[in-house]
Amino acid sequence: MRQKSSKKGIMNKIKICFDDLRKVLRGSQKRITLVPHKNPDGDAIGSSLGMFLYLKKIGHDVCLISPTDYPEFLKWLPSSEEIILFSKDTKTFVEIRIEHSDYLFIIDFNVLSRMAPLDPLLHTAQAIKVLIDHHIDPMLFDLIFSDPIAPATAVLIFKFIEQMGHLDYIDQQIATCLYTGIVTDTGSFRFPSVTPETHRIAAKLLEKGVDIAYINTRLYGIHSEHRMNFLGKTLQNLKILPTYRTAYMVISASNLSTYQYRRGDTEGFVNYGLDIKDIVFSVIFIEEFEEGPIRISFRSRGDFDVNAFAKDHFQGGGHKNAAGGKSDGNLTETTQLFLDILPSYEHILSKDIISYR
Repeated sequence: MRQKSSKKGIMNKIKICFDDLRKVLRGSQKRITLVPHKNPDGDAIGSSLGMFLYLKKIGHDVCLISPTDYPEFLKWLPSSEEIILFSKDTKTFVEIRIEHSDYLFIIDFNVLSRMAPLDPLLHTAQAIKVLIDHHIDPMLFDLIFSDPIAPATAVLIFKFIEQMGHLDYIDQQIATCLYTGIVTDTGSFRFPSVTPETHRIAAKLLEKGVDIAYINTRLYGIHSEHRMNFLGKTLQNLKILPTYRTAYMVISASNLSTYQYRRGDTEGFVNYGLDIKDIVFSVIFIEEFEEGPIRISFRSRGDFDVNAFAKDHFQGGGHKNAAGGKSDGNLTETTQLFLDILPSYEHILSKDIISYR
């Protein structure tokens, strides 16, 4: 894979990408495979399904493959039953599909390592690789439609369809998928990345028949008793470090087992730390398996850059105020490493850095 480009180069590539794709997608039928990142969230699934339904609507042979399973609270989305999960049972099909695709759409992530265990297949695939994403510092794929200022990849999918001159193709199903991607990645329109344009796009999706009450109930209003008890236990163990204006939580593999964890059950837990007065940095460490990497989520308020923090210390990245990472140490070692690192950020974290624009 080539080296990442400069910002100016990326902006030029965006224009090339759209001009080329418009010609391709308005031509004869193409075999297109869409791939979101591993452990896909609401934006990854919503934007992928929105593009999947749109491409089918304009006559292409489309397949949507997820490297891993995704949360139950997203499995009501239109056509989610058509998502192929990569597993030992689907491995042969997935290999053949990727090998014979004309185009691979890389959605909501910008480095191939984020889609393990499919990354070896994508590295060797001869298909033209198209990036549609809003994360910082993308690798240079064959074609790029990227904007790190966009609050969600679903916004870019909407703008892509709009620039194709196909807003009339957005029906209630496509609109529901894209709205879900936007609402989940903007914290229900609460994050600083939200702009007037975000609300205008949301309004256009509502005009297509999106049922806000239904979406919010499915995303946020229906939880199992086990999950609520799990959240309560996690919050009981929340640690606050006033000197660093930081809160953190630790979840062990035994915790997950005790509360009958299902994928997605910890979604949003990390945000509770930022609800505490004067806290600007919130972190959660999750040991999904007794042996294996520790999954970490970082959130911040204001100018503290968790994307840089995750990249510098925990093999991760994402956005300025929301990022992820991992550690190859055990839970105790990882937590201690984090605590050892914090003092070097005291001069930043102790500042009055809360801002909303």
